[in-house]
Amino acid sequence: MIDKISKHTSNIAVSAIKYLKSVKVSGKTRKMYENVLFFFIESLLSDPSAVTEDENGELVLSDDWNAYYGGAIDNFIDWWLPRKVMDDTLQIRAPGILRKWIVWCHQQNYFDDEHYEDFLEALPQRKSKEVKRLQKAADLLYHLHTPNPGAWLTGETDNIIPITRGKQPDALDEGYMQVTRLEKDYCHLKTEEGKEIEPVKISVELAKTLKVGDVVNVTVGQYGQYWNVLESGNVYGDKTLF
Repeated sequence: MIDKISKHTSNIAVSAIKYLKSVKVSGKTRKMYENVLFFFIESLLSDPSAVTEDENGELVLSDDWNAYYGGAIDNFIDWWLPRKVMDDTLQIRAPGILRKWIVWCHQQNYFDDEHYEDFLEALPQRKSKEVKRLQKAADLLYHLHTPNPGAWLTGETDNIIPITRGKQPDALDEGYMQVTRLEKDYCHLKTEEGKEIEPVKISVELAKTLKVGDVVNVTVGQYGQYWNVLESGNVYGDKTLF
């Protein structure tokens, strides 16, 4: 993984390699560190202005630390990583690993105090807990439309929409939608275009897990007065997309 990082000319890559060589951790933990730092650099490559082409025609990161602020961290943790890396443990560990790296980089004078404070603001101590909450919300959302075989045996089928449902919805909508209101077992959503989708039937546990402002990636269908979740993807925190 270090070889993949070393191809980049940015001092972000240089600091990553030096940091990885300095930390004293187990082999398994070291692999986690390497992956998080590698993926962070990969996330920065999506900006064409931040990269150059090397002699082999590969795109490499050329922008240094001073070209970035906390938004780069937010984008990586809240948006890029959940979409690109299907590893819940890595996603939960990433904020803490990045925070340690940022602290080390500041001690090594890779960036000034202004950048340091902005980076840490994007990596509060509770960030890993927030990532776990969003992962739990996504799992609960998924189970609204994907029957749990055990549920049929225990009778716990409330809010589960059978895959074989024959009735077609009166209306259908899909995409990223923001949670605008939460009730006992319902929520109100708003699409990117500002359309109100309400009320949407969810579970009591999901209503307790979600927060107003969260963004869900869903397909919803209207059946009479209520909307049901038919398909779902990730759940993102407030201000991630909207």
